[in-house]
Amino acid sequence: MATPLSVLILEDRPADAELMLHELRRAGFDLNWQRVETEADYLTSLHADLDVILADYSLPQFDALRALQLLQEWGLDIPFIIVSGTIDEELAVCAMKQGAADYLLKDRLARLGQAVAQALEQKQLCEAKRQAEEKYRTIFDNAVEGIFQMMPDGRFTTANPALARMLGYESPDELMTSLSDIERQLYVDPAHHAEFRRLLTEHGVVQDFETQIRRKDSSEMWIALNARVIYDASGTLRYYEGTAEAITARKQAEEALRLKNEEVTAMSQQLWQAAKLATVGELAASVAHELNNPLATVSLRVESLLAQVPEHDSKRRALEVIEQEIERMGHLVANLLQFSRRSQPQISRVDVREEITSTLDLIAHHLRNRRISVVREFAPDVPMMHADRELLRQLFLNLFTNASDAMPQGGTLTVHVVAGVLESGAPAVVMEFVDTGVGIAPDDLPKVLEPFFTTKPEGKGTGLGLPICRRIVQEHHGTFNIVSDVGQGTTVHIVLPHHG
Repeated sequence: MATPLSVLILEDRPADAELMLHELRRAGFDLNWQRVETEADYLTSLHADLDVILADYSLPQFDALRALQLLQEWGLDIPFIIVSGTIDEELAVCAMKQGAADYLLKDRLARLGQAVAQALEQKQLCEAKRQAEEKYRTIFDNAVEGIFQMMPDGRFTTANPALARMLGYESPDELMTSLSDIERQLYVDPAHHAEFRRLLTEHGVVQDFETQIRRKDSSEMWIALNARVIYDASGTLRYYEGTAEAITARKQAEEALRLKNEEVTAMSQQLWQAAKLATVGELAASVAHELNNPLATVSLRVESLLAQVPEHDSKRRALEVIEQEIERMGHLVANLLQFSRRSQPQISRVDVREEITSTLDLIAHHLRNRRISVVREFAPDVPMMHADRELLRQLFLNLFTNASDAMPQGGTLTVHVVAGVLESGAPAVVMEFVDTGVGIAPDDLPKVLEPFFTTKPEGKGTGLGLPICRRIVQEHHGTFNIVSDVGQGTTVHIVLPHHG
């Protein structure tokens, strides 16, 4: 089946044109043709539906190079083949450089059909390539992700609009001409740039490399990079190519999720703690009921025996030990009750210096036995405050006991009391309890205010002392903070409003 062919012949000799037509028919083409001789007729006959133009190199009023120029000016992509009897090889090469598809001599027309077929095939290949490039350009220009090619020295040689917008530039051209080493300067953390280049060098490809970059306006954003190394035939690195995806929103969502998870975890711990405390409350009430009456009975008997035993009797020491242990058990039960139940506060006007002094006097013997000296630094202008006297004494007793336990080899306990203010500016009483003990490890410091957490040996502590202290301070609308250095000691800082 013949192949349709629309052909325009630029030839002043009809006989030569007929020879061309003959060769084309012999090659299997079904021709729709027209012959012209002048520039005016040539221009009139030019149209996009032409498949091929056959032109004599030289005509009386026209020539092939001028015809080729006009074809290009019109923007028509039509194969242009020179068929002449006068063109030499040098002129033919010049015509090919200017865009001619082929050239033939009139005395060798047997190759004309093949030349036309090759020109048409080449046109189809070029059209397919153009369409592919246009499709790629559409994808490249409209891609959501940034697309780039980058030289080893950090210069972007190709960048799509998405990458320019991502980095804060008006256009890809501005991005590519702004700096000679823009890629290095984009990284917020220079170590990320070094790591990115290392991975490319070692593996030839990088996937999902997350990093923070600095945009043109100095704002920062997160991106995920995918890149690979392109080598030439000799194995020499030519450039890098890859994509960049904006992931700031995702990173923010991940951070929000992380914070929410931490919040949920904290709430779960609080709920679990509340459940434990509810159980402790029930247990404490039961313990108090079961132990208080027997303890009271034993205590009365011991007091009675002590009253009967002379001061210097050797048996008196054993009775005093029993009395101390009964008192200790009574304090333990009271601590459990205090932590598990909130009793109605008994507010009165108190001087914290007097309450601290009374509490120190209470445990003076214990502190002396531990070789702990006490330094009292009380300012003269400390105001009176409204507080629950019994709760304050329990607060001070727990703090002094903890400080004593922290100084098993002896040491110094310093108590500072001055007038001050809360963070809100309200007048307050400021107290610091400073010991020279073993201190608290950094990992343990956030936990010491959790109920039942203790760093003391088993059987030496319940883990309720400091949580009770904090609760007492909170019930008085104050602040409670602990600072500690291992081997240097611990400072408990308390600020309580004095409420006039």
